[in-house]
Amino acid sequence: MRELTEECLRILNKGFFEITDPGPLHQPIRSFSIRRNEKLNLILETETAPNATSAAVDQPPSSVRLTTERALLRSVGGLEGEFFGLVPYSQHRRSHGVSEQSLTELAQVHIAKTNDPSGEPVVYVIDWLENLPRSPYTWPAASDVVTKTITTRRISLNDGITITSDTDRSSTSWNSAKLTVDGITFYVCALDREDRTGAIKPGCIVYDGAPDDEFRKKVRTGLSFAMGIYLVDLGTTHYDAEWNVVSTLARSAYSLRRHAFDIETLQLAPLGDRFLNELGAPQLTRAIQAFVTAFDVLDLANLHWAFWHACAAVPHIAPAHFGAAIEGLQGAYTKANPAKVRKGWATQDEWNILKAALRDVIADAGISIEAKTALEAKLPTFNGIDQRQRLKDIMAALDLELGKDEDTAWRRRNKAAHGTSIPQGQELAAIRDMKLLRGLFQRLLLRITNAADHYIDYCSPNHNYRPLRQAPPPIG
Repeated sequence: MRELTEECLRILNKGFFEITDPGPLHQPIRSFSIRRNEKLNLILETETAPNATSAAVDQPPSSVRLTTERALLRSVGGLEGEFFGLVPYSQHRRSHGVSEQSLTELAQVHIAKTNDPSGEPVVYVIDWLENLPRSPYTWPAASDVVTKTITTRRISLNDGITITSDTDRSSTSWNSAKLTVDGITFYVCALDREDRTGAIKPGCIVYDGAPDDEFRKKVRTGLSFAMGIYLVDLGTTHYDAEWNVVSTLARSAYSLRRHAFDIETLQLAPLGDRFLNELGAPQLTRAIQAFVTAFDVLDLANLHWAFWHACAAVPHIAPAHFGAAIEGLQGAYTKANPAKVRKGWATQDEWNILKAALRDVIADAGISIEAKTALEAKLPTFNGIDQRQRLKDIMAALDLELGKDEDTAWRRRNKAAHGTSIPQGQELAAIRDMKLLRGLFQRLLLRITNAADHYIDYCSPNHNYRPLRQAPPPIG
């Protein structure tokens, strides 16, 4: 390992690779480079002869399809590489001097990979992240970096003397946490931006071992929920026991169109014993373990997606997004605990009798065939519990209070989705609705997963810590 930073692009750009199968790219290819743009997408730039040809199939504008085109690479040292999800989008010709020309092509890449076929077994894995901030958190552990410089002076080259000296420079930062989940130990580390071109809030998760992709995704999701940040997944590097690179992967990262970096950092629950934004290893471990355990049952992958898009939404539409996230969480909980929440106003036996009677009433009614068909089509959902009552039932099953202001925000959540504007003078109330619904989702999630015993009430001026059962007090 050269330094603690994303490896894939460095290896591809500095590893003396040639493209053996260009896929949809113009060929023959003289040189290439790969980088991230401001949206963290992977951009491949190739240079070819001006008369280069391509086997790419032209796609109609706005086509919806899965992009499976790829290009294959091999280095002089035997490394293998691949660009997958390859979409060329720009070509232009350049002149070099009087007669020499070249064609420069740009393509977006979904995933870039390298692999050492002769590599040793994988012992360590690092997931590279963006938007993992050092501040405002107080981290529980420090990391130490020692830089050693060796200076050699040769006086009188042929028959002189050599003077050698070395210096050590050490720096310590409180920027990490050592955690163990499902028996796997890993280190969460917020990194410095220095020497990382284009980095904003770089970070990584270092695994002592080689857990699979699915487990690491669960950890990233749990860490994201616990710390109140949207973690941007850049890719992964696998290392052997001597920290030599075995394989790498870089992906075009999704950052909510860069809104991830603007979302206020609001952790779900207190993660320390003394003050806000303190990260305690026991509290952080408990939260991540709870989310990892509940990941599949609650479909946290989709809930994570819905929640962070709600956080990135503008205030006039955000309540509808938070409402959708809460309904998704309710549905997952009800599916996992069918005996704890009633399915309809009447029991199934009662409803079967009533439905048959209603069907007879509709059949005998003096109305049009179209009306009868429409009314009968509504019967399957006629006994369904409305969303407001379902929320109350689930809150009662979880022994949670539904606050007056929370109930009001819940009833108003879909107004924006139906085109209702925010009345002039009610802007602050709309923003408070957004915060109440975000807090309601977080309180439900913490209780269902048992990730914490308290939550942070961001609707109160002092951001009070409250027991999960206790609703935010009304204001005004």
